[in-house]
Amino acid sequence: MRATLLVVLVAIAAVAIGLSVRRSSDGEPASLSWVATAHQYGPVGYRDPAAAISPDARWVAYSEGRFLRVRPIGGGPVVELPAGEAQIRHLAWHPDSRRILAGGELYDIVARTRQPVWPNGGELSAREATDILRQAVWSPDGRSLAAILDGRDGTALWIVPAGGGLAEVTKLATRASFPAWTPGGKVACLALVDGRSRVTIPCGQAPVRPNPDLDAYGPMAFAPDGATVYVGMANAGGTLDLYAAPTNGGRARRLTAFSRDSYAPTVAADGTVLFKTQSYRTAVATAPADGGPARSLAAFQSETPSWDSSGKWLGITYGTWRRVVDDAKYPDIAQDVGIISADAAEPAAAPSRIVHDSNSEDQSLCWSPNGKWIAFHSHKDQSDDIWLRAADGDGPARRISNLGRGAETGWPRWSPDGSWLLFDGASRKTKRSVLYVIAVDEDTGDVPGEPTEIDIPGLDAEISHGEWLPDSKSIVAVVKEGAGRHAIVVVPRTGIDVRIVRQFASEHDAPGLGVSPNGREVAFIAPAADGFFQVFRTPIDGGEPRQVTTDPSNKTQPAWSPDGRRLAFTVWSYEAQLWSLPSR
Repeated sequence: MRATLLVVLVAIAAVAIGLSVRRSSDGEPASLSWVATAHQYGPVGYRDPAAAISPDARWVAYSEGRFLRVRPIGGGPVVELPAGEAQIRHLAWHPDSRRILAGGELYDIVARTRQPVWPNGGELSAREATDILRQAVWSPDGRSLAAILDGRDGTALWIVPAGGGLAEVTKLATRASFPAWTPGGKVACLALVDGRSRVTIPCGQAPVRPNPDLDAYGPMAFAPDGATVYVGMANAGGTLDLYAAPTNGGRARRLTAFSRDSYAPTVAADGTVLFKTQSYRTAVATAPADGGPARSLAAFQSETPSWDSSGKWLGITYGTWRRVVDDAKYPDIAQDVGIISADAAEPAAAPSRIVHDSNSEDQSLCWSPNGKWIAFHSHKDQSDDIWLRAADGDGPARRISNLGRGAETGWPRWSPDGSWLLFDGASRKTKRSVLYVIAVDEDTGDVPGEPTEIDIPGLDAEISHGEWLPDSKSIVAVVKEGAGRHAIVVVPRTGIDVRIVRQFASEHDAPGLGVSPNGREVAFIAPAADGFFQVFRTPIDGGEPRQVTTDPSNKTQPAWSPDGRRLAFTVWSYEAQLWSLPSR
């Protein structure tokens, strides 16, 4: 009997959310309270929701994409605040428990406003102000902001007056991150000491050496008396447990034992601790292209499906995502690429074949039309590029693009005539996400030249993914026109005469898209009336879209089968569970 999609996702969820209750020193169970759940809007292109407890312990603030949610800590309606223009990846409460620095802007939960922190920039350049506000934390008296900036001269701690005046800059001798103020007014941070990540007080200087002596991962926060630092520390399984460590050294207390990471603590004035755990689940599935029930093809974390030319196999990305290696060794991320059957009677428990499993992020493979080569995205060898290897596994992988670190190349796609690879990546000119093509000989694997950026005059948008039309001369792309605004466009490989197929609203920033084998329709992801992101299909030449999937789960990354009968996609759920611990 075939396992249903729901059963598979529940099984993955049970593994992802496992919990052991903290016990106090006398063995009695300690109080652990769920506070809220923050939902993200997609598995790709997102970071964990930011969250913090207010200093007066009355409020919890958390982000969902570009939205800031604030609600009473004990439950109640969310305070309505204006949406931001981009994802909110960091937030910090002002000591007055009224204002919040989030997404580089200042929110007021009483006036319900969003406005610039420094309207005139003060003594700072625009870039300095942006870099500081992206990660800044308030001092206990609210008069200063602290941030750690990386520049050409190395890493430095910046302390800036709250009004944006002249900064105090201290150069650090080692790599550092996640600044946090102590109650006494010092700035602590995580820093590399003898090659290991440590809490240091002051920042970059004296390391805290707890027992057990484990690597620390931020963010972190201090108890009101300054005697204890709360921080995530790595366990033997490669995830993080939340610890309370004496700042003068000594025995640290493990507070949590979830099956996923427990981290990012914040502390209120009464000693209440708020932290988060991550619930990240993905599974590749298929559904009839004309609509019908979805069927899971994998019972393990998997995403970014792509078909081989026979329609019998799907290339996938798989992995646990947030292992310790993800933060410690970025751009390495615990994801690999493999292959599963598209026709198995039961969901696969593991890849049928592993294509590439380096320590780096390996993502989203695609086959050449003749089946001889596989291209994929990878961070291998500290890159962020497109790599090529023989489909039969013979010989090493070769990097065929060289856009540079931070280029954020996307998912490669081979043209139907076998002559070109298409992918998105950061423009060398504008740093915005654009499309690139690179010539490849599908018989020999030779790459005669460098990637060429497709210049599209008149298109003022970020391009998140592109797919070929059957003629190998035109491309369908999904673009982000602005906050919550997307469009599907058709553009020649030469980059002229862009044509809009459809515009739509969505908070999902990297949804991918698929093209039917005959080139007449596009499959895309959009919010449906039920509130879930579902698969739709729409004619390229115009017309109304049809909804393909209807089950109550979020979808992304649609891919059309070569015979046109099925659509593969990723089913996902991405949440952060927020928990509180009382003071001790």
